[in-house]
Amino acid sequence: MAHEKPKLMTQKEAAEYLGTTVGTLNSWRYYQRYDLPFVRWGCSIRFIKEDLDKWLESRKVNKPEGDNNG
Repeated sequence: MAHEKPKLMTQKEAAEYLGTTVGTLNSWRYYQRYDLPFVRWGCSIRFIKEDLDKWLESRKVNKPEGDNNG
């Protein structure tokens, strides 16, 4: 069974996937606001979809049961 390489997403693809902008991704990375994993590919930044999925899952917040506000 061959090891499948992860698909590297461009910043634009990652931003679209996360519903944000490339500028926001750059800001998060520069100011280290979020621990968003990325790959430095030469002078470029790439993202692995599976890493983004894990990051999104880690940010999920569950409302307490019976909380109808919001």
